[in-house]
Amino acid sequence: MAQNSHAGRASSWLAVIVIWIGFGVGGASLVPGPKWWMFWVGVGIVVVGGVIGAAVHIFDDVIMDGPREVPEERHHSELAGGRGEANGPGIATDPATTRPHG
Repeated sequence: MAQNSHAGRASSWLAVIVIWIGFGVGGASLVPGPKWWMFWVGVGIVVVGGVIGAAVHIFDDVIMDGPREVPEERHHSELAGGRGEANGPGIATDPATTRPHG
């Protein structure tokens, strides 16, 4: 994999897929009425997936990126006609004292 990729390794995805299958089997066993033997088979598959994940060091796929700095952008309000704040920053008007448009 490329450096700083968030995709994970194939061995880690194998563990995830096995766990998904276990959840699917366990969940499907509860739909028509609990078939407890099938539920526990699903739990067993999830445990096997967890063991695979531990064996392939699935948590080593985590990449700690530095903090992202996103520049702040000014929000333009739809209510002010898209031009920003209607009366300038921090100035509010009392609707009871302003004249109606017209």
